[in-house]
Amino acid sequence: MRSCEYLKVSQAEKRRTDILRLRNIRFIKDGKALPHDSDFLHLADCVAVTFEMQKKDEKSDTVHHKATDNANMCPVRAAAAIVRRIRNYKDVNDDTPISTVYLRGRRSNVTSKQMTNALQDAIRVIGEDVLNIKTSDVGTHSIRSGAAMAMFIGGCPVFMIMLIGRWSSDAFMKYIRKQIEEFSHSVAQKMITTMFHRYIPTIET
Repeated sequence: MRSCEYLKVSQAEKRRTDILRLRNIRFIKDGKALPHDSDFLHLADCVAVTFEMQKKDEKSDTVHHKATDNANMCPVRAAAAIVRRIRNYKDVNDDTPISTVYLRGRRSNVTSKQMTNALQDAIRVIGEDVLNIKTSDVGTHSIRSGAAMAMFIGGCPVFMIMLIGRWSSDAFMKYIRKQIEEFSHSVAQKMITTMFHRYIPTIET
């Protein structure tokens, strides 16, 4: 997702895209929608996320993510945890943004600045020299491009990365250029595995 779809952003960062709200997240099990107060929310078969307004005037685009066996990386469980946490706050409704948190006795929102600071702090702790990444190069867009990179390394076709990430072009490829170069090397290695080739001519009658 784009940062402005799940974080509170400054007016300078805000474009046509709208932030996701509780009403935009639906859970489906056995072909039926589950209410947000369901005890089985985390056991849904999939979560459907509807982006009402997007960067390029695309409206009501719904993306479905199926549940996985990985407890830490399951999109259904992650979405269920967010929805349940926010629904437990006072005075929330379907219009409440998913960036909502409760701090120091009052409701607030996680901002893009806070997310960027958290990401950069992680780089500093691990070490720029270890990760070979400059702190100044890391921001909220790193999350989206990092997901695209993870899918590419995992063998996902480019068209699938574009569909899931809602990339309107193949611009994301520049973020995973290094991995593409390494992949190209493996292709070259496979090409020279068989050194003998025989040309079979066409038989003319």
